[in-house]
Amino acid sequence: MVPSLAIAVGTQIGERYASRLSARSRLIAGMLAGAAGTAIMVAGAWPESSYAVIVPGLVVSGIGQGIVWTAMWIIASSGVSDSEQGVASGMASTTMNIGNAVGLAVLVGFANAHAGFAKGEVSAGDLASGVRLAFWLCATGGVIATVIAMAVLVPPRQLR
Repeated sequence: MVPSLAIAVGTQIGERYASRLSARSRLIAGMLAGAAGTAIMVAGAWPESSYAVIVPGLVVSGIGQGIVWTAMWIIASSGVSDSEQGVASGMASTTMNIGNAVGLAVLVGFANAHAGFAKGEVSAGDLASGVRLAFWLCATGGVIATVIAMAVLVPPRQLR
């Protein structure tokens, strides 16, 4: 429930700033917030931690994700003719879902390998260590995606 509500708030923030900031600026801000939120969640990836410890990270990450989604849909449809908007939306949605599935599979693979699942029995501490690695990899991916967006997307004045 927490991530869903945070994402909903993020989409509202992204929408409110749509006329004030470029899609590029919102995409970059959202990705940085997502990376920061994911890094904050590392504090809760310990066997003795409660769910409450990761809630701040979930909120920050979720808000960032909502901001990114709003900007992403605008970028995906920019410069596309009205008759091709459905195709552009479908391609963006498909790409996002494939990326989510592949990204999750890769993160789980790294987390499980780090935890030592291949060796057999895994302790709660080993499992938590794998989760921390997955969080750090995800946060690092967000920073890398931000750098790519800064390099690839056109300057803010040209993309609204």
